[in-house]
Formats: sequence, structure tokens, C-alpha cells
Amino acid sequence: MIEMMTEPASSCLPDAVYMLGVGGMGMAPLAIYLSQAGVSVTGWDDCLRPEMKVLLREHGVQLSPVLPDSFTLVVRSSAIGDDHELIIDARSRGASVLRRGELLAQVVQGRQLVAVVGSHGKTTTTGLLIHLLTKVGFPCGYLLGGLFRSDLSPAKYCAESPWIIAEVDESDGTVEGFAPDITVAVNFDWDHADRYAQESDLRDAFVRLFARTQDYVIIPEDCEVLNHIAPSNKALRCQSSAGFNASNSALALATARELGAEVSLSLLSDFPGIRRRQDIIGKTRGVTLLADYAHHPTEVTALLQHARSEWPGRQIVIFQPHRYTRTRQFAAEFARSLSSADDVMLLPVYAASEAPIVTGKSEAIVDASGQDWPVLTPDDLPRVLDQAIRGSRPATVLFIGAGDIDELARRFARDWQIADDWREELSLYTKLTLGEPLAGKTTLRVGGAARFYAEPDGTDDLEQLLYFAKQSNLPWFALGRGSNLIVADEGFPGLVISLRGEGFREFTLLDNGRVNVGAGLPLKRLCGLAAKQGLGGFEFLEGIPGTLGGALRMNAGAMGNWMFDVVESVEFMTPSGEIAQLPSEDFHVEYRCCNELLDSMALSAVLRSGASTPGDSIREQMDAYAGRRKESQPREPSAGCIFKNPPGNHAGKLIDELGLKGHRIGGAEVSMVHGNFIINRNRASAADVLALIRKIRAVVLRERGVELEPEALLVGHNWKDVL
Repeated sequence: MIEMMTEPASSCLPDAVYMLGVGGMGMAPLAIYLSQAGVSVTGWDDCLRPEMKVLLREHGVQLSPVLPDSFTLVVRSSAIGDDHELIIDARSRGASVLRRGELLAQVVQGRQLVAVVGSHGKTTTTGLLIHLLTKVGFPCGYLLGGLFRSDLSPAKYCAESPWIIAEVDESDGTVEGFAPDITVAVNFDWDHADRYAQESDLRDAFVRLFARTQDYVIIPEDCEVLNHIAPSNKALRCQSSAGFNASNSALALATARELGAEVSLSLLSDFPGIRRRQDIIGKTRGVTLLADYAHHPTEVTALLQHARSEWPGRQIVIFQPHRYTRTRQFAAEFARSLSSADDVMLLPVYAASEAPIVTGKSEAIVDASGQDWPVLTPDDLPRVLDQAIRGSRPATVLFIGAGDIDELARRFARDWQIADDWREELSLYTKLTLGEPLAGKTTLRVGGAARFYAEPDGTDDLEQLLYFAKQSNLPWFALGRGSNLIVADEGFPGLVISLRGEGFREFTLLDNGRVNVGAGLPLKRLCGLAAKQGLGGFEFLEGIPGTLGGALRMNAGAMGNWMFDVVESVEFMTPSGEIAQLPSEDFHVEYRCCNELLDSMALSAVLRSGASTPGDSIREQMDAYAGRRKESQPREPSAGCIFKNPPGNHAGKLIDELGLKGHRIGGAEVSMVHGNFIINRNRASAADVLALIRKIRAVVLRERGVELEPEALLVGHNWKDVL
């Protein structure tokens, strides 16, 4: 047992510090500790999570993206390089710049430090130790390298005690600045090849740390490396039973007892756990979704074995490797660890500030496995994983990794549970998917995915979907053939509904040359069916790549004719799910807009044809219109006309006169055939298209004083926000 000092020595606390990367799991607890100790703490993080922002502010940490003039000390996360603009600014002002571990080493000087080290399990072991000491009222300060699942703070400054419990990280080399009173070495596995090129290099770092340790080195009895390198006069070997986290618990108990605390295993029964360690983030209808921080092959193996024993069903793993160097180092080991799962999907490597390494990408793990495991983008994951889960109940889904996979996992769990609840109320024939790509469903071929995508089987399911969207406070959008439409690269954050079911594609002849047409029927198909029946008057619609529903909403027009010229009445569903029918004269129709259908969804329309005409004559007229379109419109992917024609002029004419045809940004290009068309020349992004639209508008406004107004719809953003 260690003898306590009667008076705590003062540690080296700065007066003020600016912390860059303050939202990280190592930085945030240090910021909270310093703030509690009376230090003026300001910080910033480009990727600060909302809950972390609240936690930091609750503990008095100020947030500012600007380096205060008076600060002479800046601390950065090891994930932030020397080329960051704030680091460059700080050094230009003569401020000291330290890494997180370097400041921590200064802060604990003069105190009695219990340093928890090891290749993995440090945070859990530290958390267990803090929990034990808190339960018995043992006074000490502490810094956890994570967050408790409870409201217990991840850091605590204690002026009344000399003891401080802290995780000490070996990954960036700052471990060399610590001389603990007690070192708790949880385990040893070679890692961090970017710093320790060989296992012996990491082993030597542990040897040096043990030599600097003043009193005891507490180690697990079953770790061969630690037992070999721990000094015999300092080593305290700890026995543990088999089982997940058993060694961590035993080490925490042994350490607490060495500090003089009277603790027992029963005190761990209400341990809240650490966030991102076996977090159950979703559970419903035979499916359990978990998130875990494991990022070393040994951790992954232990986690999957534990999960197999605890949660039933098919085991589906989504793994995000952490760092290129680690992936290159352990590709074969990761492949072996993951092979015990029934289904494996990988995400691209989370770089953590590393430059890409070709042999350190996720594909290296796939190659080593000999399996056809997919490497998915974050945008592809929801759709693919949703399909996998639906065919695998019961199932356990594990999101594994130390990068941003936790955010992806929680978003997926939220959306998947929403979709799973919806499916319980929808017919089997209604399609409902997550993360459905939208680019391929538009004529411009750009844009991201829909958060939710549905093809209802009938009006009952359509009504149910609109009700779900309202209850979930989700925006919804009706998608036809995707013409006259630009989808943002970020996709659509709500529900996209497409009336592709046969129930919405009817074509029923009525009397007096009238026909009832479903809103989901493509216009080209409408024209063909009408021609067969000798019904003229619809020929102008033939070349418009849309559905009747979209044509009604936009009051589509071509060849001098407009959609509502041939409409007798429209049946539509309101946002509240009510079905209404109005004659055409009751609609407020204008250029490229029908006001009543902006927030409602057309279901069908009664159309009136002109005089009965032989089918051959109708087809001749359609062919003539088609020929004119081919001559005047580009064949490449486009959204159609981008801008509305200004009063007394034509947008395409203005663009042509100003020499903007052929102008290109990224893969988006102003068509040489028609100036009011932007074509997808070479894998354009929505950002390319929007940038080109802004450029065109700016030139036309500057040179002609005309402000062009977009005609194409923008989904996922608002025009006013991007122009």
C-alpha cells in the first residue's frame, strides 16, 4: 500500500490555455480538469459534437475559432498537424505549442500519479477505477479518456488529495514525459507503427516508463510481454477470471486496494460503462445494434467472441479501420479477427490526420481475407446494411472502429428503427429503403441519397407515408422521372416518394375523348397510348422526360403548349392524407408552377383530347416535335432548362450572346447546343452545377442587368441559400 502525502504538492497549472481539437476524447477531459482547477480555457474543434459542446460549456470552457490575443499557450490534439492555420498563427505570435500529452505531463507534476497505459482497454480500466474510488469516497482527481454512460464527469480536479488517475497514451510518444507513482499496464500489443516501427520499439517505451515509475507496476498475470519487462522489485501481478472485461476489473480492484481504498467486486455491479464500448444503440424485433471503439485485432477478436455469447442471431459487422499505418501493419490480423462474423462490411480507413497509403487502405484487409467483403462509402452503407438486416432476423449488428463510425452508427440506428416501425404498418408490396441513391433517378445524374425512399403500392400506403413524415417532422418530396431537378450532393434529408407502382400508372378511356391518367405514368407512355386510341392534343408532351404528376406540378410546357391546356380535373392527396378533386379552372397555374400541387401530391388527372385524329397523323406530329428537340436540345444528361425566361427575352439567348456556351466548372458544362441547358459532361457533382449556375447569373446580371431565376427544382438545399 502506498503512503499518502499529507499535503498535495502544487502542480504546474497554466493561467490560460487555448486547446485546438478540444472535442476529442483526450482533449475534452483535460479541458474540463483545467477549467475546474481555475485555468482560463478556450478551445475549438471543427468537428465538435453537439453533446460535447454542451458538456464543455457546462464546465466553463469557452469556444472560439479565433486564437485570443493574450494567450501564450496553445495545446493541440495529436490528430492536428503543425500545418493547421491556428498553429501557424500561434507560433508566429511566439506562443508555446504543446501536444495534449505534453501539457498533461506538466499538469500532474508534483502530484501522485496513477498512470493507466496499454494497447487497449485503458479507458475502461480507468473508468472502473474511478467508479470504485468514487463509490467509497476516496479523494482523488482524475482524467478519463472517454465519456461515462452516466452523468459522471470525465474529469475531476481535487485540491484536497495528491492523487490523480489518468490515462497516458503511448501512441504519440508523449508517454516519455511521465514518471508515475503507480503504472497500471493493462496489456501489450504492438501498435502505432507510424511511431514504433518494430515491436521492440514499443516494448522499449514501456521499459523506460516502468523504470521511471516510482513505486509499483501493476500488470495482468497472463501477459507474457509485461511479465518479462516489468521490474521484479516493482511488479504487482494481478490474477483474473476468464470473461470479457474480467482483466480490466481485476486491475482496477488491485489498484484501488493499493491506494488504500476498501473495495470489492460487488461495487462494480452498477458500473455505468463507457460510451462507445459495447453501446447498445438500437434494439427491436429481434435485431440488436451495437457500437464499439475496438480498433486493434486483439480487441476486435475479443469483442466478436463476447458478442456471439451475449447476443443471438446472425452477426453482421461494419468495420472502419483506424489509420493507414495500422491497417497496413495488421491487414492479415484484422482479416482473421473479422472472419468469425457471418457478414462483414468495411468502410474506408479513418485517416486521423495520416496521409493515404495505398497498401494501408481497407481493401488490404479484404485482399488478406480472400473474401468478397464490400468496402462501402458512408452514403452506400444505409441501403446495403438495411437490406442485409431485413433478411437476417434475429441478428446482431456491430459497428466497430475508433473513427467517426460512431456517428454513422447512431444515425443508421435511428433511421433503421424508424423505417422498421413504418414497415409494420405498410403493405408488403410497398418499397421502403434507406439511403436510396437519387442521382440515377434524375436526368442530370447528380446528387446524393434520400434518407428515406418509398414507392407506395396504393393510396392507402401513400396516405400512411405522409402521416409518418408528419409525425416524424420530416420533409417529403414527390419524385417523378427526375427531370427539371437538381439533387444536392448531400442528398435529401427526408422522405422521397415515387409513384412507380402500377396502381399509379393507369390509362382509362372515358367518354367524349377524355382519358383518366395516373400521376405515375411517364409522359412518353401517355402519348403512345393516346396515339393508339386516336386521341390527339398530347403530342407536345412526348419529348418531356417526366411523369404526369411532375408535369402537373410544374405545368410543363413545350412547343407553345402547356400541361393545363389539356387538363379537365386533377385528383390529389393533401399533406394531411385527404383525397380531393378539383376542376382545372380552380387551380392557380402560372409559368412552371401549379400552386395547389406545391404541397400536395397529384394522384391522377382527367385529360381532354382534341378532335379524333388518325394514329399515323399523331405519330407524324410527335416525330416532328422529336426532330425539333434533337436539333435544339443536347443529348447529354441534363435537367432541362435551368432558368426561367425573363420577361420579353429568353435565358438561352442571353447566355449565348454573352459567350457562356461551353463554359465549364468541374464536370458541369453550359451546352453548346442550347445555352439554357447545363449538361453533365464528366461525372459532375451537384456542387459543380450550382457553381456554374452562380457564375452564369453573375455574368448576366453584370452585363445585362437581368437577374435570372432558376426554373429547375433544387432538392436538399434552398435556392436562396446557394445563389
